[in-house]
Amino acid sequence: MLKEEILKALADAVIAGDDDEAVELAQKALDEGVDPQEAILEGLAKGMAIMGDKYERGEAFVPHLMIASSALYEGMDVLTPHIKKDDSARQITGVIGTIEGDVHDIGKNLVKTMMSAAGFTMIDLGHDVPLESFITAAKENKADILSVSALMTTTMTGMDKVSEMLLENGYRDSLVFMVGGAPVSPQYAQTVGADGTAKDAAGAVAFAKENASKLGPAAERWGDAKLTITKTKYKDEILRRKAKATSEGNITLETAKKIMEEYESVGTKKVSAMSHKDRVFSALADKKVDRLPVYPLACGVTRKFVPCTYKEYSTIPEKFAASAAAAIKYLDVDTFVGLTDLSITSTDVGAGVTFPEEDTPSATGHLKNYEDIEIPEVKKGTRIYNHIQAAKLAIEKLHKEELDAPFVAFHEGPLLTLTQAMGADRVLHDMNSNPGDVHKALDRITDFIGEISTAFFDEGAADAICVDNLWSNNVIMSADQYWEFDGKYVYDRQIPIFKKYNAPYVIHNCADAVHFDIQIRKFGTAMYSYAYYEKNKDKGSKSYDELISEYSDICCMMGEVDPIQFMNNDEATFQNIRNDTANLMDGVLRSLKENGRQSKYVMSTGCEIPPEGSLSAVKTMVDTVKEIGEDKYRQIIG
Repeated sequence: MLKEEILKALADAVIAGDDDEAVELAQKALDEGVDPQEAILEGLAKGMAIMGDKYERGEAFVPHLMIASSALYEGMDVLTPHIKKDDSARQITGVIGTIEGDVHDIGKNLVKTMMSAAGFTMIDLGHDVPLESFITAAKENKADILSVSALMTTTMTGMDKVSEMLLENGYRDSLVFMVGGAPVSPQYAQTVGADGTAKDAAGAVAFAKENASKLGPAAERWGDAKLTITKTKYKDEILRRKAKATSEGNITLETAKKIMEEYESVGTKKVSAMSHKDRVFSALADKKVDRLPVYPLACGVTRKFVPCTYKEYSTIPEKFAASAAAAIKYLDVDTFVGLTDLSITSTDVGAGVTFPEEDTPSATGHLKNYEDIEIPEVKKGTRIYNHIQAAKLAIEKLHKEELDAPFVAFHEGPLLTLTQAMGADRVLHDMNSNPGDVHKALDRITDFIGEISTAFFDEGAADAICVDNLWSNNVIMSADQYWEFDGKYVYDRQIPIFKKYNAPYVIHNCADAVHFDIQIRKFGTAMYSYAYYEKNKDKGSKSYDELISEYSDICCMMGEVDPIQFMNNDEATFQNIRNDTANLMDGVLRSLKENGRQSKYVMSTGCEIPPEGSLSAVKTMVDTVKEIGEDKYRQIIG
């Protein structure tokens, strides 16, 4: 074969996701005297670039990219050892990982793949990475790039801690610090002291190349003299951060104390004639209300009213129930969603779990084989049984006359359970390469999820159940793939359970580009908790005006204030929250009016308030709705 033929064949092997062909052609390239670096960049990487372009155009999805990247890495493993090192050539070394407490690593893996294809040397730390490991790996590898990702708002606070550790160790000027993930905005990147973020994997490569090119030689940047100078340079910044942290103490605990003291002194501000329960269920039915219901997704953050640790909140029913009741009492929210973490069902089918004292529990120790999945009964000894008992205690407290608020139970859907147990990369790859085993596992897990929903209803542990069906995301998979591997299981076997109990089907999905037609229209969803990402509007992220116009005939929407700002506890933040809340409420009411609706919306955040967030910020949003909500409602709805 001619060199050009080999290079094209290598690209085609990546596009086809053919591991064996990529290995064979890589060896052929060596045998025929093709420069291994050229074989990677002009062959394998070109194929990956073509797949990346298809992905950006919506012609390929994450499972396709994973299969392509497998072929890319197989070919690179053959070629890389034969590359002649040129000390004068500028090569970029990157350290990448998903932050501690977060097991969602699909986006991180795509960025790693695209950077590898661009010629970067990538050190992948994986997911649920301890913060110190980022710092250690950056130093050991004299990294040019440090890229930290998170999908969950509950784990993003770790990015700021990584930034501080870079300053303390004198490493900050030695590398380019990038952060990424669906909820990460350029503003947030700036807030935590990162050099920036990018909209997608291709943008991350371009950003890394541009900024790494401005760095000096690694030996100079990582030398003791430079690190000492950098430590001195940022001494005042380090002291400022530590002083701020000391003065604020534990923001969540301190703001809880302040709110409780205010409550004991003056009681609830602006008591409404309409009860929480009446307001929420009237909004679900599109009946007249005094104002729109309000519930920022304040779940684990409310534990500091008790007070208790996050581990206690997620494992001790009495602590969980006390947190739920305290949210209604002290914040005056209209409901409470019983979310603790996304690893309850995966733990029960065999995956491991970690319980940090003050952070969200997360799945660990993914199962190696689908056959290792063990489906338990919903009984004492399982995490889900314990969670149902916690819900029973919570609903008893919330139904008392002085609170009279609905309790919304929470559990994971079938595909989310499977990806948490087996690892998202593995499952999404196998959807294309090994779909039979994925379907067999989903069949068993769906039975388990159905038993969980049934148990909540039979035990009287929920006024409604919110199911997290995260993987409906048209950036990750097509509508047809979603229907095949999650939607059909939900529609055929979960929705009938809700109909049997005459209960509303509620979904939480903070993905950036949802298959709304399936998850709302097809499922007949009664309430949908969503997030809106303006940066991904072109990929399908939808805001309230589009959602109300398209789905308010059957569904009450719930979103979309940015929860990240609730990590701050200052007047500027509170004013931003007031403005965001007032603007959203005004726009929502006008959209409801235009579409002939009266109340089908709950004022909320697009995702959960982080565990270390400010309860004063949460109360600011609630109080804004209470203070101006009734007048706004009368003015616009009538």
